[in-house]
Amino acid sequence: MKILIADDEPLARQRLKRLVEENNPHHVIHADASNGLEALNQCIELQPDLVLLDIRMPIMDGLQTANEISKAKLNTRIVFVTAYDKYALEAFEKNALDYLLKPVKPTRLAQAIEKAAQFNNQPQAIEHATRSLSQPRQQLCAHTHKGLTVLNIQDILFFKADNKYVSATTTSHSVLLEDSLKALEKEFTPLFFRIHRNALVNTKAIQSIHKTSSGQFELKLKGCDELLTISRRHQAELNRFLRQKHE
Repeated sequence: MKILIADDEPLARQRLKRLVEENNPHHVIHADASNGLEALNQCIELQPDLVLLDIRMPIMDGLQTANEISKAKLNTRIVFVTAYDKYALEAFEKNALDYLLKPVKPTRLAQAIEKAAQFNNQPQAIEHATRSLSQPRQQLCAHTHKGLTVLNIQDILFFKADNKYVSATTTSHSVLLEDSLKALEKEFTPLFFRIHRNALVNTKAIQSIHKTSSGQFELKLKGCDELLTISRRHQAELNRFLRQKHE
């Protein structure tokens, strides 16, 4: 497999080259680049199977480079190699195969290269991956003060919008997401159901529904102390959904 290494630090390029060669001597380091523009030009000229791409580079950063590679419709897989976890969401939006944090562990690099090799050796895998983009994600990534957090969809009790922010709440904590409530509803229906213009709930976590003295309906979720308001507009739809679910 032909590999291009793009990093503005010479020592980082040398270390990656050594790790690649130790992983499999049949992999060929086709070229290296010290900035994003150089990497893009080499991808266009040399058509490598895989580019190991740093993010913070001069002239053109790695994310911009990945975007240009995609625009050029090159058959080059992208694995980001960076010291920063905060770009992970944007990186995967660029259809990156993997996202490795420096210092790169040999085992993680080997996994990423193997993933790229499978795409190159099995063209049908590309078609499968493309189809899977339309399927609901099994996990969501979110940024917290501790870094990048991964949430399993099944563990999320509800999504709630507050002005321009959307939070995902589990039994233990809440995190802010970059997704809109509308996009989440489209992706995760019927697992999540809209009960209010600002809330989607995990239908598997519904424990009970009760009516308050004011005539308002509230919903109780398993493992959650917060009671969620059901709007009158969505009450009938929710009742119908739950009846169909238990028929």
